Amino acid sequence: MQMMPSRPDKRENRSLPLTFLVTLVILAIAGCGDSGNGTPTAKSPSPRKNTQAKVEASGKSNLPTVRPGQFEPKAITTSKLPTPKLDERRSLADLANQDDGGDGGAAAKKPIVLTVTPRGKRLPIDDTKAAVAGIRKLIGKHLTLYTDVPPSPEVDELPAAFDAAVPLWCKYFEVDPMNAMDWHMTGFVIQEKARFQGAGMLPDDLPPFINGFQRGRYVWLYGQPTAYYRRHLLLHEGTHAFMDLIVGGLGPPWYAEGMAELLGTHQWQDGELTLAYMPRQKTETPGWGRIKIVKDELAAGNGMMPANILEYGPQAHLRNEPYGWCWALAAFFDSDPRTQKAFRELRKKIRTEDITQWFRQQVQDDWADLSEDWQVFVMNIDYGYDIARSVIVRKTAQAVPASGATATISADRGWQSTGILLTAGTTYRIDATGQYQVAETSEIWWCEPGGVTIHYFQGRPLGLLLGAVRDHSQPLEGMSPLVKPRPIGLGTTLEPEVSGTLYLKINESPAELGDNQGQITVRVQVQ
Repeated sequence: MQMMPSRPDKRENRSLPLTFLVTLVILAIAGCGDSGNGTPTAKSPSPRKNTQAKVEASGKSNLPTVRPGQFEPKAITTSKLPTPKLDERRSLADLANQDDGGDGGAAAKKPIVLTVTPRGKRLPIDDTKAAVAGIRKLIGKHLTLYTDVPPSPEVDELPAAFDAAVPLWCKYFEVDPMNAMDWHMTGFVIQEKARFQGAGMLPDDLPPFINGFQRGRYVWLYGQPTAYYRRHLLLHEGTHAFMDLIVGGLGPPWYAEGMAELLGTHQWQDGELTLAYMPRQKTETPGWGRIKIVKDELAAGNGMMPANILEYGPQAHLRNEPYGWCWALAAFFDSDPRTQKAFRELRKKIRTEDITQWFRQQVQDDWADLSEDWQVFVMNIDYGYDIARSVIVRKTAQAVPASGATATISADRGWQSTGILLTAGTTYRIDATGQYQVAETSEIWWCEPGGVTIHYFQGRPLGLLLGAVRDHSQPLEGMSPLVKPRPIGLGTTLEPEVSGTLYLKINESPAELGDNQGQITVRVQVQ
């Protein structure tokens, strides 16, 4: 983790007033948060001009799978944003009501841009002294690792995993691999602190950290109960180091920690590494727990909207929960077709721009819709969530004529507008027909709008047609009605309490949309 408590070797900006310089003197980069619970291969969908464009693969990132040594492969700005009142517990609906609407509050919030240079003294490492203390040395192309964790394949291959990450970091951040060819880090995986303190490998001027810490060309990690989370932390801190020393900037806390979490979430299988992965099963990433953090926070009434996460200050990540929220936001922005292009442009602007303000300006026209999609995302978040396929499909709606109206809904997408406008107090008859496949298994599961009663999702039959009425005539207040749908099934009578567009989807895990096939035809008539 990168943070900013007190350390005089941190960042400074000579053009700032004296009061800012005093503030900068006490800024620092601190340790990464706790674990919470999954494994990875990533391929994010390509940017699309509209939400109805063809959906590419989900759950995977566009980063290739790379074997160690396949490739042989310039420091930094960060914005200081206001620290949210972390002890003030508010619901997601409360935060949705106070969203600033998309301009980023530029007039009220002027982040400080800090120039960061390599920091910390070179450690006088004595390999003989380390060996006597029971500290082993593992050497890779881009990482020399010292550890007192007993030998095992999962520990001994950490330098190889780090080496495999370098070309992937180069690809994601659009860095010429030649610029990272000679880049080398030194890392420490610590089981007993006293050994490393005695060997001069744990400097006294390091701030306290929970799990991991990066400063200059060094990273420190405490031992973890799972091999996955140990490797995740190494890649998390490695991402910080790569952004710091190679890309040239970390950016504000939401971006710095979001990127470290996004690219730290990985798959390491048979010597091949994939980054930016959406884990499909909890068992893939034991000890990671970012999805659990979001679920637990929501259950406790502590939901976060994107605007609030963008305001995380330098002290926010002294708590574990912001890691879960930053991962979720980075995964959301990196996968949503409306934000992906602008989000990935941030890597080119962290040296010169207030990237939070710039990003908000780029997506301002979509901000209200993005905030609603975020609600649907976090309220249904789970392993394997297909963000691209779950983007809400919106279109202009028309009132139901006397002859009735029809619409077609795809089984492989999330919420979709029918283009049918319902009027409050009017009674409508809705009928649905069609067959569609809801699971790709050894045998095809064909389903109708009434659902499959031998399998349930969220307490309702799998494949059941669900509906909600969304009023687009005024800004959304509180929670979207799409978060609390009602069953439609093969048919129902509906008298909406508010006028709005009829939205439909099938009851299916957002992780399983990709293997669905078929459509539903819906007919709506005024009774």
